[in-house]
Amino acid sequence: MSTPPFSIVSFSREHPKKGFCCGAEILDRYFAEHAGQDIKKKISKCFVAIDNEQLRVAGFYTLSAAQIPLTSLPELLAKKMPRYDAIPASKIGRLAIDKRYQGLGLGSVLIADALKKSSDASMGVYAVLVDAKDDNATAFYQHHGFIPCLGKPQTLFLPLGTIGKL
Repeated sequence: MSTPPFSIVSFSREHPKKGFCCGAEILDRYFAEHAGQDIKKKISKCFVAIDNEQLRVAGFYTLSAAQIPLTSLPELLAKKMPRYDAIPASKIGRLAIDKRYQGLGLGSVLIADALKKSSDASMGVYAVLVDAKDDNATAFYQHHGFIPCLGKPQTLFLPLGTIGKL
């Protein structure tokens, strides 16, 4: 039986940060300089896709607690919610794929992993939330079933209850 090409694991000091380049300087800098600090401060968790053959980071995403204002949901969904000001969510804060691995579907794999971790959480999580950095990222998330928040087209969410339908 062959080894899978990638493993998705929690980021740790042992994982090499040097050489990671996704083409977006802000994401490269975050991974190199801030991901570890956010983990220590319990601001977010970072998960990395490791190339099992090359033993390097092929991609990463961060996950943290969030909430979605009820007024940001489409009316049909909002009507079905309890009358709280906001609903619980987990948030993909950053997601990046190293240039050497772009176009292989790894971003979709990382989203699926984030959805699984969010649905397995030992706390109430209605949806996964994301702030897309540009129109291409917005289209990417919409391709995966994410719905734009009202008045914020680059802030999108995916109700966890819809995962089985995807």
